[in-house]
Amino acid sequence: MTPEKDLFEQLSDRIMTTGSKIIPQLFRFIATEDDAKLMLATPGTVDELAEKTGGSRDDVQKKLGDLFHKGLMFKARKGDMTTYKMCKDIVQFHDGTILWPEAPKSYHQLWKKYMDEEWFDYARVIEKFVKDPFTRVVPIGQSIKAEGQIQTVDDVMNIIDQTNRVAVTDCTCRTIDGKCGHELRVCVQVGRSAEYAIERGTGTELTKDEAKKIISRCDEAGLVHVIMNSSTRQNFICNCCSDCCQTMPVFVKAGVKILAPSRFSAEVDVDTCTGCEACVDRCFFGALLMEDGTAVVSAEKCMGCGVCVPACPAEAITLFEVRAKETIPA
Repeated sequence: MTPEKDLFEQLSDRIMTTGSKIIPQLFRFIATEDDAKLMLATPGTVDELAEKTGGSRDDVQKKLGDLFHKGLMFKARKGDMTTYKMCKDIVQFHDGTILWPEAPKSYHQLWKKYMDEEWFDYARVIEKFVKDPFTRVVPIGQSIKAEGQIQTVDDVMNIIDQTNRVAVTDCTCRTIDGKCGHELRVCVQVGRSAEYAIERGTGTELTKDEAKKIISRCDEAGLVHVIMNSSTRQNFICNCCSDCCQTMPVFVKAGVKILAPSRFSAEVDVDTCTGCEACVDRCFFGALLMEDGTAVVSAEKCMGCGVCVPACPAEAITLFEVRAKETIPA
């Protein structure tokens, strides 16, 4: 007879990480058994969850507030009604709880252990069941050689212009790793994600100009801009390095297709290129190499991120469209 799973293993099942040795430990670190029972009873309103768990309304309300603060619980509002839901997947669990303000270093170290020991294999499993990658690369529009109007979703500056609210949080990947030395507070949240970060206290509200300055700094630093792989919905603009990011190494080193390219590819003007190799040094994806003293682009490897563009002192590189906008999921 198969033994019954404990509460924290059940939580791991709920976020589709069945069999993980470390995810239950992460839940156990941050939540009590009573917390786990409440999370497993979701979704529901305060009154519904009090009835399901047998707790008092005030006690359940307080616990839900604590779990929201820790990043384990999320709110869905419709009119005057608020429904609470636990983190739905590994991404929400990762991004929410790592930014828990009181998280000790040992909690972040346990997340680092998960990323080092289990994440690659789990990402390979995800790839088999997910039709489209969750995230995709996006450049800054000024690097694009445009034949027509650049779509909003193809330019991080346009995404900021079109949102109703913007905030910045620490980069969760850099928080648990940090070996690259790049700026930490550069994860730009837009729309509902910005509202969530501000309400929870993990994000600082920004003006659109302040957000654009962060993006420009990240561009100059050679960080890759990553957004949701959707033409209609955006929640964040990550500014990723090749060292700490949970997505880049899985894609580059293991070939797991969990990151989609932008609609663009780099192009080198051979008459302008001086052969300085600055673009080769900066490219995360190994898409630039030298041939006969001139930089050339591997179309198969280029993700269209555009980080090579500001690196070129001769201004010999631009991006041009190679993929139709219809390839981006709605």
